[in-house]
Formats: sequence, structure tokens, C-alpha cells
Amino acid sequence: MNNKGYLLTEICLAVAVTFIAAVIMYNGLSGFARSWQKLQSDLLLYRAARYSQSFIEQELFLHTANIKITSGSNDKIVCKETRGNRQVTFYRSSGSLAREIKYNSSRGVNPLSLTEVTLESIKAEQIAADKLKVTLQLKDNAAGRSKKFTEVYVMANGSF
Repeated sequence: MNNKGYLLTEICLAVAVTFIAAVIMYNGLSGFARSWQKLQSDLLLYRAARYSQSFIEQELFLHTANIKITSGSNDKIVCKETRGNRQVTFYRSSGSLAREIKYNSSRGVNPLSLTEVTLESIKAEQIAADKLKVTLQLKDNAAGRSKKFTEVYVMANGSF
């Protein structure tokens, strides 16, 4: 006759199970959101690295006759061109990869990095007579994540 206690127990169990399910769903979705943000940050860093490295690659493969590496806190890659009085220098400037082009007496500087990332360092190293290893350290400004990207370039026209 007295079934009121069972109804209250059933309601309490249903509320507890619903609360536990909500907590599990929240933790799962927040973990998914964190993973998604890290994935987006990594994709941005990879895209920025490919973008910056493509300029160095194009210069080394197509136009360079002689390369000089200037070591320091951030290395400079100085490329002397096959077609005359043109010199191209890659270096870090204000958190981005810069390309300075000198042709005869004129000079121009182009930033080559995406604005969403910061170039923390650039290191260049000669590993063979015709091979250059370049390491870029990039940082995502929004997420704070940082990655190193290393590329080995084989020079088609020149040497050190």
C-alpha cells in the first residue's frame, strides 16, 4: 500500500543517472574541443611552414649560384644569383621570415610569413657540398603552440 518511497527513490536515481551522463558528455565534448583546437593550430603551423619554405626552395632550386650562411642568434642565408648582380638574403625580422633582394644598387625587403604565426628562429647548416638544412621554429600566436620544421634542400645550380 505504501509505494510513495519507491517513487521518490526512482526519481532520485533518474536525476543522479542524468547528472552523471551530463558530466560524462561535458568531459567528452570538452576533450574533443581541446583536441580540435590543437589540430587547427598544428594545421596552421604546417601551412605557415610550407608557405615560408616554398620561397627558400624556389630560390635555391632555380636561381642560386652560390650560398653563404651567416651564423648568429638567427642565421641568415645569402644567395648569390646566377643571373647577374642579384643577391637574396633570408633572415628573421620582427618575428617573420624576411627576404631581402639587392639588385645592383636597389634594395627591397618582403615579409614571407603568415601573420597568424611568429617565426621564433631560423637555423641553417651545410650538410654536404650541395645540401642545405634549414630549421624554422614557428609559434601559433592564438594557441601558443610551437613547432620546429626541418627541411633539407639540394641546390640545383650552385654550391657553397
